[in-house]
Amino acid sequence: MLKDKDIREAMIFKIDKENKTHEYRLINELGICDGVSRVDLAVVNGRLCGYEIKSDKDTLERLPGQIDSYNKTFDKITIIVGKKFENEIIDKVPEHWGIEVAYLNRMKNISFKRVRIAKINREIEAKALLELLWKDELVQLLKGKGMKGIASKNRRKLRDIAADTIPLNEIKNYARETLKAREGWRADL
Repeated sequence: MLKDKDIREAMIFKIDKENKTHEYRLINELGICDGVSRVDLAVVNGRLCGYEIKSDKDTLERLPGQIDSYNKTFDKITIIVGKKFENEIIDKVPEHWGIEVAYLNRMKNISFKRVRIAKINREIEAKALLELLWKDELVQLLKGKGMKGIASKNRRKLRDIAADTIPLNEIKNYARETLKAREGWRADL
């Protein structure tokens, strides 16, 4: 029976291997949608990708809420499950989600079987991306658009202004690049 920690370590190794040719950031336990959900692993490179792990010791109880939050936030989403959920997960997640099954191979190492590749998510919401940003990052975004008199506003108001005035594609690019370059954050992996 595989544990979350074991699957996570193997997935981090796989992500590092897949992204070794370009700059990226791997974020462990990224809070999204103002803390409503927390994705196990987030990868920020040319896209913002979320990876959710459901080990054999987990349940799928929180999955419906996670689906809602992840769909608002990530360009691509992949769920990694243990053998326990292999047969039922395909009916539980949207068609654009990737699915991988973690298992012990003959050498007793964790391997992954891809059931379905992640496709581009078309349900991203500007507000969810803006919720990933700190206040100073929101101010910088808005000032870059020529807005003045915004520094005294709270984060919620700044997010509202940005969502109402900046195209989603620009918000996606700004959020991704800001997360990738952010310093002074909690420790990454």
